[in-house]
Amino acid sequence: MYLFSTEDGTMLHYDRIGEGEPVYFFHPPALGAAVFTEQTPLAEWYKLVALNARGHALSESGREPLSLKLWAEDARALADYEQDERVVLVGYSCGGLAALEFALRFPKRVRGLVLIGGFPVVDTLLLEREFRLGVYAAEHTWQSLMSKVLSRSHTKHKEARERMRRTVQSVQSDVLASWYRAGVEADYTNALGQLTAPTLLVYGIHDRYVQGYQSTFYEQVKKARIDTVYIDGVGHQVPTRRSKEFNAVLRSFLMNNP
Repeated sequence: MYLFSTEDGTMLHYDRIGEGEPVYFFHPPALGAAVFTEQTPLAEWYKLVALNARGHALSESGREPLSLKLWAEDARALADYEQDERVVLVGYSCGGLAALEFALRFPKRVRGLVLIGGFPVVDTLLLEREFRLGVYAAEHTWQSLMSKVLSRSHTKHKEARERMRRTVQSVQSDVLASWYRAGVEADYTNALGQLTAPTLLVYGIHDRYVQGYQSTFYEQVKKARIDTVYIDGVGHQVPTRRSKEFNAVLRSFLMNNP
């Protein structure tokens, strides 16, 4: 367990394992850094850092209004604290929006960008419904139910499932609702043209929620190399349900983008 303090005095909790090229992970709301437990084998070659966003696990929520900008600034502050000058960003689902914010706000600090089930905006009926449901569940303090549903849908491994369950239950209702709102209100579509880091999109072959956004990335990204990998036999939960396949894809990306 690692802790560091931001400039505004907020104590944030993060996981760190391994040495080498730094890889920073951005989780979806509720699940926290625990959702990347299955990526720990990559610590044999890389330094893996997963920040718990404000209000998750042992991270304090602080006094500032929660926003993707604040999340990116917290991650940059952590990179400063860890003395990591350039990092690879890995964003999963809504965490990809925070990774995009970081990549656009601090381009010189980014060596590569990997988006798992990524999207630049919530503008489809199916995806917007999922976000609105998240806000509704948070506002009605359904964390106990959410913790069971989210942890069980992501993994069969008891230890990882329990860690995710505890993380979901650690998030206060107003904090969780704020993070979901930040996601549904974001729109990076036009800003994608400013991306400069090599970018990899990773989608589960059965992920009907976000696959369609691939075309948006290819239409808008002009200054960076962009590639897509589809992983068979899985929907949205790629890093947990197909961890071996995803880890191999991520390592290949890191090796081919020095």
